[in-house]
Amino acid sequence: MAIVITIPPENYVSLKEDLDRLAPFDWETRGLIHVFPVKGDPRKVADQLDEYCQNHGLSTILVPKRVHCEEPRLSEAGYKVLNLPSINFLLHGPGLRDQLQELGLDWRSRVLSRLNQYALSTVGNAEIDRWLHQFEFLGTHRTVGEHLLQLLDLVPLPEVGDALTHNVDFFGSDITIGFNFDKWGKSWGTISNLIGKISPGVPLIPITDAIERGGTFRQIRLVEDGLFSGTESRAVLDSLRGTRPAGRSEKVPKLNDPALLSQVRLQIQFGVICDFGERILRKYLASNGLNNVQINSSAARTMRVLLKSDGPHLSNEELSQMDDVTFRTELRTRVVPFAFQDRQGWKDERARDRAQSFCENVGEQLWRAYIEKKQFGSSSWPDDRIKLCALGMEGLGLTVAFPHSVPKATLPVFWATGRVTFNGKSIDWMPLLPNSDG
Repeated sequence: MAIVITIPPENYVSLKEDLDRLAPFDWETRGLIHVFPVKGDPRKVADQLDEYCQNHGLSTILVPKRVHCEEPRLSEAGYKVLNLPSINFLLHGPGLRDQLQELGLDWRSRVLSRLNQYALSTVGNAEIDRWLHQFEFLGTHRTVGEHLLQLLDLVPLPEVGDALTHNVDFFGSDITIGFNFDKWGKSWGTISNLIGKISPGVPLIPITDAIERGGTFRQIRLVEDGLFSGTESRAVLDSLRGTRPAGRSEKVPKLNDPALLSQVRLQIQFGVICDFGERILRKYLASNGLNNVQINSSAARTMRVLLKSDGPHLSNEELSQMDDVTFRTELRTRVVPFAFQDRQGWKDERARDRAQSFCENVGEQLWRAYIEKKQFGSSSWPDDRIKLCALGMEGLGLTVAFPHSVPKATLPVFWATGRVTFNGKSIDWMPLLPNSDG
C-alpha cells in the first residue's frame, strides 16, 4: 500500500522530517509515502493531484483539516480520501504517528509483521523495547538498533520452499531431493517437511541415501536453507567424500563409494545465497573435480557483500590451483559487511561508521561467549578468527533470518547472548531472536 499526503508548502520540510523519524527509513525511495504540496485554487490542485496519483499508481489520499483539494470530487473519481486532524496536531502531536500505525506504514509495524513469523519465540513490542534498551544503556545507540531492526529480513518459509522446489515439475519423476540429516542442525526437519508439503510426489531422503539410490541418470538435488560463508556446504560435501578433518563431527554419513559424488547429476539448491559463500563453494567444487555439481540460482534472496575491487574472472583451472586459505583470505579483502553498505540507508557516513564500530565491539564479546558456550577449542578458534566474526561469520554482517533459525553470518547482536561491556557499562545481552544460538 502506498499513500500521498497533501500538505501546505510551508509545512513540507517538517512533514518529511517527521516521516524520516516515524516511517521506514526508505519510505521515499521505495515510494511508500508521497508528499504533495497544496497551494492555490482547490480545483486546480485536485486536477494536479489526480494526475500525480495516476502517474505514480496511487489510490489513497490523506488530507489534513483545512487543507482543500476538492476531496468530494477526488472521492467520486475513485480515490480513497482520508481526513486527517489539523496540521498542528499532525506535526506536533501524535496525529501522524497514529495514522501511520493505523495504515501499517510506520517502521515498527512493518518490523513486527516480519517478526511475527519467527517460530522459536514470541517477538513483540515488549521484546523489541527490551532489545533497544540495551543499545541505549550502553551509550545512546538506540537509533542504531532501530535502524538494524528495519534492515532485518526474516525470509518467509513459503518463499524458501518455492526456491528449493524450483523446476521440480520440469524434472518430473526423474528427481530425488536429499537433505542434510544433521542431528546438530535445526533446519533439516523444517526444510524437509516444507518440501514434502509443496512437492509430495518427489522422493525426499537424506542426501547420502539419495546419491547412493539415485544412480547416474536421475537429477539429485541437495537442499539447504542458505549459503552464507560456505562452511556448512563444504562440511557436508567433505563428509560425503570421507575427507572431514579429524576431530570434526560428520555432517552426513560417508558414501560407500566416494567416487560416486563426482559421477551423479547433483544440484545444490539454496533458499538464500550470499555471494561470498557462493564463491567459496564454487572454489571447493573446482578444486575437488566436482564439475558435475551445479549451484542453482533461483534463491529467494541473493545478497552481495563482495563489493570492493574484484580482479579478473578466474577460470576453474586457476581456482583449483589456488589453495583454499589464500583464496578465502583474498575474498575477505573484498567484503563490505552487508548491514553497513552505503545502500542500507544510514543517515550519513558518520552514523554508519559509529553503528559498525558499536556492533563490532559488542559482537566480538558475544562471539567469544558463543564459543565458550559451545565449548569449541582455542586451536580452531584463535583470537584473530574470533575478531573476524565480530559482525557474524567471516565478517559478512548479514541481517537475514529464517522463522526456524538465524545464520551465524548474521550480526551477533540479533542472536547471541553473553556479558558485554561498552563505555564502562556492562549488561547481560539478550538477543532479539532468542533460542537461535545452538
